[in-house]
Amino acid sequence: METLNICVATYKLFEGNGIDVSVIQFAEELARKHNVKVLAVDASDSIKSLDVQRVPANNPLKMRQIAADIDRQKFDVISTHYTPFDLVASLCRTPHFLHDPGVPPAITMRKPADAYLWSLVNTARLVSARKARVVLPISGYLANEFRKKYLYFGKTEILPYCIDFPDSMPEPARLPFEKYVLYVGRHTRYKGVHDLIDIFDDARKEIGDDVHLVTIGLGEPRYVEILKQKAASVGNVHILGFVQDIWPYYTGASVYATCSQWEGQDRPVIEAQYAGKPVVSYNNCSHPEVIVNGTLAKSRSEFKDALVRYLMTKPAGSGGSTEMVKRYAPEKMADSFTEIVKRAVDGNGA
Repeated sequence: METLNICVATYKLFEGNGIDVSVIQFAEELARKHNVKVLAVDASDSIKSLDVQRVPANNPLKMRQIAADIDRQKFDVISTHYTPFDLVASLCRTPHFLHDPGVPPAITMRKPADAYLWSLVNTARLVSARKARVVLPISGYLANEFRKKYLYFGKTEILPYCIDFPDSMPEPARLPFEKYVLYVGRHTRYKGVHDLIDIFDDARKEIGDDVHLVTIGLGEPRYVEILKQKAASVGNVHILGFVQDIWPYYTGASVYATCSQWEGQDRPVIEAQYAGKPVVSYNNCSHPEVIVNGTLAKSRSEFKDALVRYLMTKPAGSGGSTEMVKRYAPEKMADSFTEIVKRAVDGNGA
């Protein structure tokens, strides 16, 4: 198989969500060499680079009909990234390759709606993994979690999500200060943004008032309101919400930091290292796999000390930029996926 007919299917495709952006960039890269159609329950109208079809796969009564339609289109492979298409693909004859971006632990689910979604996603993975040709976790950490959580003994291949890095870093964002800690990502409780604000406050007391904390990303309204109140109390904390172009903020940052309790891969950590910035995180989840330039803190005091050290030292060189491109460039993911598909479909190593 040289040119493949590939169906890429996921729940939604919108800006501001790490999984969605990764799937878009993966599909775009695949489309350079293969015929690619993208299926989603909902998607942004701004996605012009891909053939995106909206499909009501979240309606259980239509899943078999959608699966039959996928089979009629004679795809060589269906690549799924989230429920409900994991389940739809399990009903197809088309070879199914199930990407696993992970599901946060149940203890992070604070609302009934979140707990319901958690149960749906995990049930879909439990059922559909048995019928997938290969399960593709985005990190070694998730591969181990997948086997344990779903008692899965089938074929797995670790395939990290890709990042479309800029050819060169832009000028720093225009801010009324120079030295700042940066966090990028969803503002939800398990991401620990409230803890980061508190640790920043401790670090600032050692360094002085010429340091700031900038956070970027969408969030849960109630939690964001709590964060804004805490930010006003601490001072020098700037909660910017969604930002279209985050790269200038990476350029200007002194250090990137996250107190997240759970990450399947942590895309912003990779982006920050590409920008040459050291990263401070806790020594948890997938962080030991992705951090090559920074500190994996084992305690709150270690975290604070690392922030202080990086804020008082000018970043040296390009950090982990070369390694990030080597590991996570879109071409790398697309080519690796193609090789995995060929081995599995041809019966070699399946």
